[in-house]
Amino acid sequence: MIALISLQPHSHTLAPLRSTTISHFTIAGSSTNFRRRSFSRARSTATQKSPGLSDQSDVDRGRRSKLDKQRLDFHLPYSQYLKLEECWSKIRLAENISEDQKYPYLAYDSAAEIATVVTVPRDLHEGPALELGLMFMNGARDYLSSHGADASLVRRVHNAGSTTFKGAYGSYSRSKKQADGAIVYTPLDGRSKIMIAIEVGYSQDYTALCRNKDQWIEGRHVKVCVLVCLDESPWFRNPGTLNESVGDVEAEMEKMCSSITAMIRDQPQDYYGSIVYRDHKWVGDLMEAFIEVWRANKKQPIRYQLLQNAWSCNCLPKTIGIKVSDFVPDEDLKAGNIPDSSLPLDGISYVDLLRRCMQTTAEERYFEFISP
Repeated sequence: MIALISLQPHSHTLAPLRSTTISHFTIAGSSTNFRRRSFSRARSTATQKSPGLSDQSDVDRGRRSKLDKQRLDFHLPYSQYLKLEECWSKIRLAENISEDQKYPYLAYDSAAEIATVVTVPRDLHEGPALELGLMFMNGARDYLSSHGADASLVRRVHNAGSTTFKGAYGSYSRSKKQADGAIVYTPLDGRSKIMIAIEVGYSQDYTALCRNKDQWIEGRHVKVCVLVCLDESPWFRNPGTLNESVGDVEAEMEKMCSSITAMIRDQPQDYYGSIVYRDHKWVGDLMEAFIEVWRANKKQPIRYQLLQNAWSCNCLPKTIGIKVSDFVPDEDLKAGNIPDSSLPLDGISYVDLLRRCMQTTAEERYFEFISP
């Protein structure tokens, strides 16, 4: 039986809700179990010489350092999940976490009986979802406007972002899920409907990501679910201690940002390697990135490769097959005499965003580590 959930603080964090990782949630009584180029790893080190961080053995790292994971999935029957949710509400109240604050949050997949604890996502998780949602919404609205659609029809397509949705069908009826991104259509005389759901797999494995996809397509009858899969290698782990006191955190962050900006500038433009500062990797190699488009009643997705072995692919997608009819019901398109068409997607711009998100994530991790 679930008796307690506790948030354990970490000595190197500035804002507990921002930096709390999954390893610091204790659930008592619950068991949780292209291009190939010769590129020297030396190019992935900082160009500005700085004092190093403490070196640790593998055993010591496993004992003392925290993995930067923002989610934890574990099997839990629904009756136990209700008790967990009750405890969760008490914790949010005790920690003065308002209902308007999205993170941390608790999700549940009633078909698989899996509960998920999610803390604040990194920019490498949130940025790609937000950007893709904006690309979809703007692309659909621009197309509708250019084909003479009424302004009210254009406004019915909107980006709901990472909104929590309750209520589903069949075995998913007791589920609670927050999409990483969602495009919603609101008819004049009906209820808003999720047309496209977006899930980013940066802090979860592919199997869990596909379970999320099933919740949207099977549980909520969403037409399209787009998966963005990012593979950081090695997984990030904080060092144990600094060799010296940082002192002025703001000045140190300026130094760090200048160093990694110079490092990235010296790398080939299409290389997405580790970001290193003070002899420690604050972001690992972005070994792979791809987008999968899953459609209702289709057993297999269409995959679009973006990065492979930390290199940008030669032929980045200019479209991923998303159509205007994925945003607007057929009857409304016919009423407005608007032809269906695939919408473009700027693959080059999207992978450039991934690099910026890598840098921001490295800065976030270092800031949290050195802050008092």
